[in-house]
Amino acid sequence: MNQYSRSYGAAQVRSPESVASYLRRVYLLFTGGVFFAIAGALGALYLGEPTVLHGRGGVALELPPLVAFGMQHWIMMLIMYIGAFFAASALRMRPGINVVALFGYTTITGIFLAPTLFYAQLMASQGATLDASPVRDAFLLTGLAFTGLSGYVLVSRKDFSFLGAALNMGFWVILGAMILGIFLHSAVFQLAIASVGVLLFSGYILYDTSRMLHDRSENDAVGAALRLFLNVVNLFLFLLRILSSSRER
Repeated sequence: MNQYSRSYGAAQVRSPESVASYLRRVYLLFTGGVFFAIAGALGALYLGEPTVLHGRGGVALELPPLVAFGMQHWIMMLIMYIGAFFAASALRMRPGINVVALFGYTTITGIFLAPTLFYAQLMASQGATLDASPVRDAFLLTGLAFTGLSGYVLVSRKDFSFLGAALNMGFWVILGAMILGIFLHSAVFQLAIASVGVLLFSGYILYDTSRMLHDRSENDAVGAALRLFLNVVNLFLFLLRILSSSRER
């Protein structure tokens, strides 16, 4: 991060045409990644014969097979998700295979998130969430936020490199708070974390979009698309956490 901070904000050496071409490639890859993530999630949620799982108190619940597998073998799914991310990161500079790795990772992301989406919508169907359709509304809000924030940077061409240190610090603070939240079991604390998370990854969208414009050494389109995808996924999850919070009765 320190090496990046020294170069970011230096004088531009790329022509406007090369910057525009680079941005088109990044956003094309990013859009493709979102498409594959949605396809992975929809496949996990709707394909296959339902599997019956018995929860606490002997309550039977019908689940899509991939969702049931994810709930029963969440450690395996987590390892697969992390492995796919590191593979996409490691291969991002290798032409051809980097795009395959990126789309493979985003597809696995959709499958990995499917149990969370299923549970949120299940709770919503029982009237137990703040929002009647938290998955849909979190998706729409994420799309609006990303379009607005990224579009603002592209139109204004403002340099948001000054956010780098604060965002790095905020990431580690919120990660520590999330770990602490596992032991506190406080709904108010979880909502506070989610609210800060929304602000944090909104800042990352500003920062990474600005980086694509102003970092003279930036030519890693797959890496940039991967960063934007991670920002959007995390923003979506924090918004989903807020919208699917328990409704007070």
